[in-house]
Amino acid sequence: MKATTKRCVKGALVKSGALGLAQRFQSSAAVVLMYHSVLDDPRECADSIGIESIHSTDNFRKQMEILARYCNVVTLDDIRLYLTKDRAMPRRPVAVTFDDGYADNAEIAAPVLDRLGIQASFYVTVEAVDTGRSPWFCPLRHAFTTARRQTWSDSTGRIWDLNDVGQRESAIEEASGHLTRLAGSAQHGALQALERDLEPEPFSPRRPLMMTWEQARGLRRGGHVVGSHSLTHPNMAHIADDVLRRELTESKRKIETELAMPVVHFSYPAAALRVSWTQQTVAASAQAGYQTAVTTTNGVVTRTSNPLSLCRLGAPSDLEEFRWMVQSAVLKFS
Repeated sequence: MKATTKRCVKGALVKSGALGLAQRFQSSAAVVLMYHSVLDDPRECADSIGIESIHSTDNFRKQMEILARYCNVVTLDDIRLYLTKDRAMPRRPVAVTFDDGYADNAEIAAPVLDRLGIQASFYVTVEAVDTGRSPWFCPLRHAFTTARRQTWSDSTGRIWDLNDVGQRESAIEEASGHLTRLAGSAQHGALQALERDLEPEPFSPRRPLMMTWEQARGLRRGGHVVGSHSLTHPNMAHIADDVLRRELTESKRKIETELAMPVVHFSYPAAALRVSWTQQTVAASAQAGYQTAVTTTNGVVTRTSNPLSLCRLGAPSDLEEFRWMVQSAVLKFS
């Protein structure tokens, strides 16, 4: 009952125009929206990307139409200049970002954005784009979803019943917490060991999951921002200092080589574990030459935000909830 009442109140406020009127008298905050994947049928990659990370094409198009009609869509370059006091923000500023570097970003999302004149930021996991091999959390989810084994024992000896959906999801989170602390060959080795334990079906997606460098170059030619999402998608707050520096600098260098342009935007990976950035990672990002870095910390961007630890909001699928979130967020409501 409370949820229904709350939804009705939100819908009434949005439709009444009260939030839009209030925005004339409030100093705006910039909203940075976070997306991952856009597919015609999200169920197609439910056991790899994960259904919670996928928006349907129809839903995404409607959300972008809302932004084009009611907001001023800005880029991370605009936000960077805003935070350095070199550019003012328009009313109701919203930026659109994508993490991971999935092929559907270029094949499905970008055409929607281009038709509406929306420039977005795409953060690519460099090794995944370079090799065409999905980042570790896709085959990990697939392994648990299609495992021949009925149970899984974690490093503490706890046994998880994989036939129970709730326990299986918790087991995925537990395993992700281990792999996200690793990078490179250590990460690959841990994934292979997990797959041996679970005996899953072969991981062979029906379509290539990751974009190519040519697609990334096409996004850049279309006016979009292409940034780094690290080399191998570890949690940057939980890896050794030398690994942290390598993930930051080598991913930047590789993108700059492939796209023949400077790369100054970064997105902190956060497949698991609550903390994904620290003051140490902020300092390392600056040292590597990044000028902005977005996080998965919920919130909006204000004049006092640190450009190397920018808050974002995950875009909900429900359209009324999406309208409410965007309109209320630019007023800096909690």
